[in-house]
Amino acid sequence: MTIGRALWRPLVPGSHSPTNSYLWLSKSFQRSAADVARSPGFKRQPTKLNTIRRFIPDEVKQFVKTNGKLLTTPENRDFILENKLEPDNGRMICFSGGLELSRAASACNATIGYSPRHVIHPFDLRYFDPRGHPLAPMKRAQYIQKTREKPMWIFVTCVGSFSAVVRTSTGRRLTKCIYEELHRFGYPSHDGVASKIRGTLWITIHDAVKAATYTPERFALLVARALVRHCKG
Repeated sequence: MTIGRALWRPLVPGSHSPTNSYLWLSKSFQRSAADVARSPGFKRQPTKLNTIRRFIPDEVKQFVKTNGKLLTTPENRDFILENKLEPDNGRMICFSGGLELSRAASACNATIGYSPRHVIHPFDLRYFDPRGHPLAPMKRAQYIQKTREKPMWIFVTCVGSFSAVVRTSTGRRLTKCIYEELHRFGYPSHDGVASKIRGTLWITIHDAVKAATYTPERFALLVARALVRHCKG
């Protein structure tokens, strides 16, 4: 496979390995869970902070290491750094959000992760392939627009033996409900109690049947309240 010569230029002084040219350690801004707890935009919760289980889609495992390090092009690297994006979803912390939300998440068999940074969706990592991707420019433009227009990013994924239609519709409905509840709290205006909420929230539903015991509106309200309580500046 041929790769343009410009892409082989070492990114680190003294590095002569083609692989190292793409290795982006991102230590300058990928903070540990302890650092996240000290962030001005995150209020410490009473429970111990743990990171969520890292998810790496099969299609990107050739250039995303098991420890979350991303191998990409210099252009993509600069884009991620300039826009302060986080490619490693394993840096997100387990978000309990208080007793009521914790009980609801347990009843729905759902896990919730949070980061004060904007995390790249795991399925979007394919656009950062070090060999290049024809849709990479379009995806970068979309992320720039999203960063400017949405301070708070929300992902909802459903796993299990359910049809793709059910998983997709469930995720979209819950995402919509959460944003609607945040808007009621004043997001993203400049005078509401939710005006300073930002970052990324990732909800994974492991059992759609159990999740059906809570209406999306009720679960979304608990999530919005928790974000207002714990994740505003």
